[in-house]
Amino acid sequence: MAADIVTYFSEPRIGTYLARCKGDETRALTLYRANAHISGTAHTAVHYCEVILRNALDRELRSWNRAVHRTPEWARDPAPLLASVLPPDRLRAARDHAARGVRGRRPVNHDDIVAQFTFGVWRNLLPSQRHRWKEALWDEALQHAFTNRQGVRVDQIARSVSIVCDFRNRIAHHEPVFGLDLRGKRRAMRDVINSVHPTARRWFVEHEPLSAALDAFYAEWPEFARTN
Repeated sequence: MAADIVTYFSEPRIGTYLARCKGDETRALTLYRANAHISGTAHTAVHYCEVILRNALDRELRSWNRAVHRTPEWARDPAPLLASVLPPDRLRAARDHAARGVRGRRPVNHDDIVAQFTFGVWRNLLPSQRHRWKEALWDEALQHAFTNRQGVRVDQIARSVSIVCDFRNRIAHHEPVFGLDLRGKRRAMRDVINSVHPTARRWFVEHEPLSAALDAFYAEWPEFARTN
């Protein structure tokens, strides 16, 4: 059966698993299923992290945009500083997806648009030394989304967000993740959420399914635990 089903996977895809299992097709398929399970639980954990981060940033951007531009609906009418930071193509795409989502049943609102921004948009709003407007946006607004920074540098927060975003993209494209530092990925999620608020961190730690899944995975595949 293993030989039959393997033919339905591309050679580059199943080859990664075969190489790690020394050509044993049955073992490779078991690892493939384990990877899919880890990816599923990781997707839930990333979901929690993204929603908490998104809403923390959105809350501060609403307040700031109202103060400097007279409207809290920054996704519909961003202040000039924010407009200089938001990639126009991403903003157009979010608005278009939101419009398709409501299907003309009602007008598109701010929340509809915000829900359509990708994780990459939130990552790209954070400061970069190569983009002075992002530094200004951080100073004026976004730093207030991270109420529990306690000395954590903004570049550390941005790095953790990037780790989670890149991990999310690997999961979304069904790539092998079993050989990555998966506990490190989970730790980056926790660190981002902890910087937002300790209550959010406690909720995440209590409810995310990734930690338990990793314990079970490494118990069955200890060779990958040793590489992390």
